[in-house]
Amino acid sequence: MQIAIKDIMKHEKKSGYIAWFAWIASAIFYLYEYAVRIAPSVMEYELALEFSASAATMGVVLGSYYLVYAPLQLFAGLLFDRFGGKKVLIPASILVFIGCLCMIIPSSSLVYIATGRILAGVGSSCAFIGVMYLAAVWFHESKLAFLSGLTTSLGICGALLGQAPLSVLIDKSGWRMSLVLLAIIGLVTFIIVYLFIPPTPRWEKEKQTAKSDQSPLAHFVAGLISVCRNKQTWVVGLVASCLYMPTVVFGDLWGVQYIRSALGLHKAEAAKVASMLYIGWLVGGPLVGLLSDLIGCRRKLLVLGCFLSTIFFSVVLICPIRSPFIIGLLLFLAGMSSSPQVISFVASLEANLPSAKGSAIAIVNMIVMFVGGIFQPIVGWLIGRNSTCDTEHVISHVAFRNALLAMPILTFVGLLLSFFIKRKINGKVRCEDKM
Repeated sequence: MQIAIKDIMKHEKKSGYIAWFAWIASAIFYLYEYAVRIAPSVMEYELALEFSASAATMGVVLGSYYLVYAPLQLFAGLLFDRFGGKKVLIPASILVFIGCLCMIIPSSSLVYIATGRILAGVGSSCAFIGVMYLAAVWFHESKLAFLSGLTTSLGICGALLGQAPLSVLIDKSGWRMSLVLLAIIGLVTFIIVYLFIPPTPRWEKEKQTAKSDQSPLAHFVAGLISVCRNKQTWVVGLVASCLYMPTVVFGDLWGVQYIRSALGLHKAEAAKVASMLYIGWLVGGPLVGLLSDLIGCRRKLLVLGCFLSTIFFSVVLICPIRSPFIIGLLLFLAGMSSSPQVISFVASLEANLPSAKGSAIAIVNMIVMFVGGIFQPIVGWLIGRNSTCDTEHVISHVAFRNALLAMPILTFVGLLLSFFIKRKINGKVRCEDKM
């Protein structure tokens, strides 16, 4: 396979089938790491019981993934700009695999769970950046928003696999055997990454070595600094964080437990209802990306997404709805409303230098995941503070609801911030400028 890839590389060109090799292989890794990321949302109950841990403690242990993931975005972006996709994604996939293995080591404490989450967070920090970096290298810029949405949808497929199907597996085989299966899938994912992601193409190597009298390291650090100094990077990142926060807080960790407490459903049934949030993302991501590429809109779609997300999540949490179907429908609509978050990465690419692709994507993703890492334990603390007992299985619906109201509050903050995104990006006329 390595020989075959080299033969294809002789005829390399953007948007050719070698480009799809690169994108599909890296997207499979992203799908896998996303399943690993959200797996605790359906085993959190079993983990809390086995280790006699409170909601706040579980929030800290499981949220450690994000606290490691977020700051490493800076280094991950720099690594992609310096070494390209293949040399970074191979060790990253190995780390996620090892992280799964750590979590199944028998112990009376949560130390191995936390260690596994940290290792998975380190490896996963390269996943989404890697997919978007390879897309920016191998595809024309007119396809990037669509590919961003399609990439996110594949990640959501990983989330769906880590929800209801994994919940059924946990009921039948236990949480440790479920993690063994995830580890086996991780080994297969590493093989795919190793075989199918091509080396850095000639045009990217030329771009990396041209136009600078600085050393390679100084050149890439300068690109990172320029991205950090760009105010638009931070505005776009904060808006993306607010749009993605309900997925991190509700979908990735507390959603299944909330549905169980609100509707009195069995865990597998609650997981199916909660997974409608991801299905909304699955449908909305590619559509929003395609629409954004067709009409040249970034800001207007982000404004609309923040507004609708605030409405739908407020209805889910505040209105006394007892129907699983209606709750699932509202979560589907909330997921679609949150999906404009996918174009924030393209907005960051457009607002920064072409030579800093990895850093432009990485810093936005860092902001998103850092805020997520902060709010998972905060919401866990709020849940515990509002409950009458510190064990997860007796926490009331009211305690969950009061804590999860942080979601629509954050999406409303994102709505206000989205008006500060520039209408013109690098001098290009967008649809907002034609008004």
